[in-house]
Amino acid sequence: MTPYKLSREDWKDAAMILRDRHRSIMVYGLLKKLMEGKWEGFEIWVDNWPEFQSLVMKPSGEKQMDPYTGKFYFVDSQDVASMTSLLDDPQVITWNDDINLCVSDTVWPLVEQRARARGNIRWVADAPIYTVSRDTLVDIKLPDGFQEAPLGSDAISHVNENWTFKVPGIDQYTHLLVERGYPTVCFRDPTGALAAYAATQFHNLLGMLTVLPQFRGKKLGTAAMSLLARKTLVEDDVVGVLVEDNNAVSIHMHTKLGFKPVPCSKVHWSLYTSP
Repeated sequence: MTPYKLSREDWKDAAMILRDRHRSIMVYGLLKKLMEGKWEGFEIWVDNWPEFQSLVMKPSGEKQMDPYTGKFYFVDSQDVASMTSLLDDPQVITWNDDINLCVSDTVWPLVEQRARARGNIRWVADAPIYTVSRDTLVDIKLPDGFQEAPLGSDAISHVNENWTFKVPGIDQYTHLLVERGYPTVCFRDPTGALAAYAATQFHNLLGMLTVLPQFRGKKLGTAAMSLLARKTLVEDDVVGVLVEDNNAVSIHMHTKLGFKPVPCSKVHWSLYTSP
């Protein structure tokens, strides 16, 4: 079967199919932002159209928003057979480039095998998706003595220096999230000192949660994720977050806020490097 590249006219129909697949909330979120014009620079390939089982979202080459997101490939499928044609088509996966792979659990063994046969995988991590809706989100009050403020330059600098996924271009990416109007949360103490922050990512999952060491134990992380989810839910019925299986603290926090794990939603992300 020959892979099919979606035209912009096809995007709305694809979004309708993906909307109710909560395991696909990451690719649905990015597609929605592409349609809204909040993000740019991706194209979408499917195994068949209009009825598809496998999908790859990749940099289009037309416009790279920033060096960080310009290397992302989203591979979403629950069907190994239909994914094979996409992985083996040079129009879809450019194995000669260094890329960030975000892959759904069912087809990860196939993608990993293809990747290792062509180059190297430097690291692999995985986490299931947890989601919450407007009706089930628990709102948490900001602790006394702290105030919400815009995500300022000091917070952006802190992301650039301390984020787990710090890579070249992350500073440009963080600025773009703010400039493009993605929801963010920033808390400060009475002196104005940065205490905590979080931001909705370009694919519309919540993330970047950071509480500075001197302010931990004050429930600021819980309040930040509650507020960030509520802000994101202004435009979306459901929002999601990746929570690693071995992070008991994060699981407890998100469960307390009303998030629930989505069955069969685990995402593997890795850095592939060409030989």
